[in-house]
Amino acid sequence: MNKTFIVNVGVNASHGALKSPIFLNGTFDFIPIPEKGRRVSCPQCSALPRYKDLRSYNGIDLLQLIPRGYNNLRVHNDPEFVTFTYGDYPTFSPRAANLKKACKGDFIFFLARLVKLQDKVFHEGGFFLVGFFEVDYVLKDVKTKPEASVMKLFKNNAHVRRAIFDPQFWDGFWVFKGSLRSHRFKYAIPFDREFCDAILKDSKGEKLTWSNDRSELQIIGSYTRACRVIEKQELQDAFMKMVEKKKHHWQEGLGRKSGYCA
Repeated sequence: MNKTFIVNVGVNASHGALKSPIFLNGTFDFIPIPEKGRRVSCPQCSALPRYKDLRSYNGIDLLQLIPRGYNNLRVHNDPEFVTFTYGDYPTFSPRAANLKKACKGDFIFFLARLVKLQDKVFHEGGFFLVGFFEVDYVLKDVKTKPEASVMKLFKNNAHVRRAIFDPQFWDGFWVFKGSLRSHRFKYAIPFDREFCDAILKDSKGEKLTWSNDRSELQIIGSYTRACRVIEKQELQDAFMKMVEKKKHHWQEGLGRKSGYCA
């Protein structure tokens, strides 16, 4: 039986003024996280793009939205939606541990915090599904450079690119390759409280707890910080029903005639 994974990606509230914009027509631009932390050599890694190199899917100048201090910083562009690769550390990171279960035919949906942009001003944020991979190939626990045929499949991934630059980063990462059915959505799909209640459970298998001392956005962020896996068929069915419901509701609310490319 195939499984569905939900992975939280991209910049979030911890990145301050660095935000992924969602526009009034429902389109968006996904802003990846910066390279930092233990990756000492990566801020200088010429194999990785800088924020000023990012290009908008909507034809706007992203430099108008990215804080000036980030322009020359290297970007951890992952997932990438050109050749459909995503890397993580399921062996070492509790946040990514569920991805050890992922195999060919499974689906990875990417969740991102997008912030409404109107008149060049950011307003409230929310969580949205921004795309998915149908898993076609899993490169596991990579500690040495793979053979040429495999490298050809994964050469665009940020983990692979920085390891080529500095061999210390063949450090046990995994990379997931999406099939040609994989897709970056044109219009973001809202992932709200109703969506969460339909498919997610807490660590005890109970319904999620929504407290008054935290915002809906904070609670969703907390419950999706770690990769979620949906294995039961009835919950996978509920997930897809909510995807369809939310995208059509969003479409009608914006007055569009055409649907999402999901």
